[in-house]
Amino acid sequence: MKMKQRLSKAAAAAAAATITGIAAFGFAPVAQLDTPAHAATSQETSSQSQTAVKNINEIYNAAVKGEVPRLTADFKIGKTLRQDVRDQFGPPPEGSSNNFDYYHAEMGHPGYAFGYDQNNVINEIRYFGTNVERQTNLGSITQANLKKELGQPNFTGKVKGDGTTQTKYTYHAGAYDLEFIFDDSKTLNHVNLVKKP
Repeated sequence: MKMKQRLSKAAAAAAAATITGIAAFGFAPVAQLDTPAHAATSQETSSQSQTAVKNINEIYNAAVKGEVPRLTADFKIGKTLRQDVRDQFGPPPEGSSNNFDYYHAEMGHPGYAFGYDQNNVINEIRYFGTNVERQTNLGSITQANLKKELGQPNFTGKVKGDGTTQTKYTYHAGAYDLEFIFDDSKTLNHVNLVKKP
């Protein structure tokens, strides 16, 4: 019986020494592992910033031509008819409201809404981006990186509706205004393209 007690005391002492050793030496490897994780985070931030710059420029360059990115058809403000949109996309699955036709985002395809004047000609296009992997398109754009890329907006304002208040940054893009609608400083909800007043 005394032999078992001695063994268990010896085993307990060995376990305590092992745990103490792990605890004593465990900090160095953790610190070494932290450095690559920090580097990976910096690379992700840099990659997100590059993605944002690419998306901002794609949106702006399309806006100068009266278009929004990633549309499969050549729809232009002031030229394309509602019937042309419906011939391409069919009746709007999201329905029509306030003279807008809504087409929701689907796997790999962004969402859009088209506004029409009294002659059923497009006078506004809203670009909602994609839902899946949103960080690769509109989700990459923040107020800070938008200002860094395009400078201060020509106009800022508030958009109120449905119990929310959004911030609108408006940039002139040739004959058009490009409106970035943010839920907060880091969440871009959608982008509007309208003819400059």
